[in-house]
Amino acid sequence: MLHLFHKDKLPNIFSNQFIPNFITFIFAFILTHKKYSPTLTGISIFILYFYSYFIHKLLHYLPNMLNLHLNNHHGSNKNNDLLYNFLNLSIELFTNIMFFVIFYYIQKILQINFIPEIIIFYYGFIYVSIHIINYSIFHASKTHVLHHETTNKIQKNKTCNYGPDLVDHIFKTNYNNKVENYNHILPNILMAFLLTYYFYKPQIF
Repeated sequence: MLHLFHKDKLPNIFSNQFIPNFITFIFAFILTHKKYSPTLTGISIFILYFYSYFIHKLLHYLPNMLNLHLNNHHGSNKNNDLLYNFLNLSIELFTNIMFFVIFYYIQKILQINFIPEIIIFYYGFIYVSIHIINYSIFHASKTHVLHHETTNKIQKNKTCNYGPDLVDHIFKTNYNNKVENYNHILPNILMAFLLTYYFYKPQIF
């Protein structure tokens, strides 16, 4: 982890990811500050940040016959058929949503409820919308393209760039030393904040 603070890498992390990550935390604090402590909110975002990395990585190691993610999202070549692409995108959407539905119900079953539901929804919307809109529809990031390229080589031990990008750098599953530019996710963060406020109506003033 200390390699992230190297003088050659830290400026790139700051310029490419500080503002989106900072705004993610600020909006989370605004949504929860009347009911939950800033410490709990911050820890919750960090836990979900790492959870989304590990659950995605775990998905790549499920048996192929059960793995919709690999067979449909990764296992297909480029296809111009609209219905095919719609079905593929729908499966990806369902899979990504289930990441956070599973997390929510694990807390309920274990009666932990440490991470507030509002934060699960807020972070989950950011994560899902980035993967569906930014990555799969608009291909806004070469970093995620490399994730597909390394996965499609059928070398699971070589798969890179699971995301989030900083977690890949921490665990050295990044394809190279380049830091992903996260400025393209700013609209996703804003939309997540607005929709979370609309659905949960937290007291913020």
